[in-house]
Amino acid sequence: MKKIIFKTTLFVLVFTIHLKAQTFNDIVFFSTSTTPVNGVKIKTNLPYVNSTQMPTITITGYSYGHNAPINLTLVYYIYNGSFHNPRISSFGDYTPSVLLSNENGKVIIFINDKCYFQRFKVSAFAHGLGNNPTYFQGWTAVDEPLSGTNTMEAVYENRFKRLVNVDGLLRAKEIKVETGWADFVFDKDYRLPSLAEVERHIRKKGHLQGIPTEEEVKTNGINLGEINMKLLQKIEELTLYIIENDKNDKEKDEIIRQLLHRIEKLEKKQ
Repeated sequence: MKKIIFKTTLFVLVFTIHLKAQTFNDIVFFSTSTTPVNGVKIKTNLPYVNSTQMPTITITGYSYGHNAPINLTLVYYIYNGSFHNPRISSFGDYTPSVLLSNENGKVIIFINDKCYFQRFKVSAFAHGLGNNPTYFQGWTAVDEPLSGTNTMEAVYENRFKRLVNVDGLLRAKEIKVETGWADFVFDKDYRLPSLAEVERHIRKKGHLQGIPTEEEVKTNGINLGEINMKLLQKIEELTLYIIENDKNDKEKDEIIRQLLHRIEKLEKKQ
């Protein structure tokens, strides 16, 4: 029984040491009560060497100047003498430009943002690929310009593979919807409904063809990409109606001009 307890304790101790060896909390802190002149340069002790590391670096804190939490996750790999696919995700409202660079053979993380009054800490996870615990010691975070080589900006990758439910206001500066578009309306073989057909549908159904009813929207909501495409389709159809109407107006104007000219001639003969 004592042997079992000893082996269990030894296993837990080894596992804990192993876990600590790959998780590095509170590597470096940064705080300022002013506005940085250059940005924030995080000087790591990670060597700029091919096919090594693949760390996951997290930066968490508070940006008073942006009135937002800081929660960034950065990953990268060094391959063929350059940063390979550096990616960053933000789980807060703070999305600054983040650059990676090589200064004197060490990896530099540069937050290219001059934000007033902020503080954050940097942590990391790393395992395998020759990672040494000493790589995650001796880091500093300072307000200095970027002066390295092999500089590359990390690309934001906030992609939700599942549905995101928001029961309330959703506020954003920009929303990108990837969907089809309605330029097929301008194809030569596109059948443009006549205005008489449009009128009949409205009188019978109470809404435009292809556009959901008010009750359907209340019940099911709308797909932003799909409804934008359908609205554009109606705008393009309306444009074609206006162009055709303009042609008809010009033809009528010419007929009226000719009739007035004939009337004027007839009046002169009398």
